Amino acid sequence: CSQPAETGHCWALFPRYFYNVSSRSCEEFISGGCEGNENNYESVQECSQHC
Repeated sequence: CSQPAETGHCWALFPRYFYNVSSRSCEEFISGGCEGNENNYESVQECSQHC
């Protein structure tokens, strides 16, 4: 939960969620679909449960 949002190097445009340490909340970002980090959740609920 402490890693920044990472889009990755692929070309997909998946809406995903990450925990933003600065705002202390889960926020949406666009994932490329590969090579991101573990601060990457399918829903804001899943993000909130883990972080």
